[in-house]
Amino acid sequence: MKKFILYLSIATFVFSCNSETKQETTQPESLGNTIWVNAKYLETLERTKSPLKAKPFADTVMINFDNKADTASIVWNFHEGSSYAIKKGKKILFFDAYETKPKPEFEATLNNEVLKIGNSFFKKVDTTGFIEKKYWIGKYSTTKGNIELKYDGKIFGVDSLVTYYVWNDYITTQTDIDLIDFYANSNKSTTYGYKFAGNEIIFYEFTWSEEGLIGKSGKEIFRWNKL
Repeated sequence: MKKFILYLSIATFVFSCNSETKQETTQPESLGNTIWVNAKYLETLERTKSPLKAKPFADTVMINFDNKADTASIVWNFHEGSSYAIKKGKKILFFDAYETKPKPEFEATLNNEVLKIGNSFFKKVDTTGFIEKKYWIGKYSTTKGNIELKYDGKIFGVDSLVTYYVWNDYITTQTDIDLIDFYANSNKSTTYGYKFAGNEIIFYEFTWSEEGLIGKSGKEIFRWNKL
C-alpha cells in the first residue's frame, strides 16, 4: 500500500511538472498573423508616451508573421525591413527569403507570449499602428471645438485639418521633441512638436533648419484635452 501511494505521488508530480511546462510554453503554431514589438521599446513608450525617447530600442523593432507563419518580415528603425522563410519546431528559425543558406539568420523561442531572438524580447500587439491606437485615437476638446482622430489617420471636427501622421522614425532626424504632422485640405502638411501632460497634449511650433532632418521646438501654440 505504501509503494502504491509513493508511485501515485511520483506520477502526480510528473504530471504536474508537464502541465506547468505546457502552460509556460506557447506553441509556434500560434504565430500566424501576429505582430511583435521590441519589449523595451513598448516599456519605454508606456512610461514616456514618447517614440523619440523609445528610439534606442527601435533597432530591431517589429516582427510580422503572415497568416500561416511560414514567412515573416523584420522591421528595423521603422523604415527598413527584410523577409524571411520560417521553419517551426522547438525553435523558430528565420531563413533569408532571397538567398538559399544552410543555416538560419536568426533563431527564436516563444515562451509565455514572449518571443526571444538573441538577447532581445518581443511582445505581441494587435496592429502596426499600436502607437496611434494607444495614445492618439479618440475625441478631444480644443479652442476650435471638439476634434476626433481616427485609426486610419483621418481627422474629423476641424475643417482645416484632414489627416495626421505621428512620427516614429527618428533615426535620421535630429529633434528635441516628438513630432506630428497635420495635413490640410490642400494636402500641405505642418509639423508640430508635442508632449503629453496628464490628460492634455501640448503642441509647439517646430522649425526645420534642414527639412526632415534637423529642427527644434519653439513656443507652445495650442492644447488638446482628451474627452
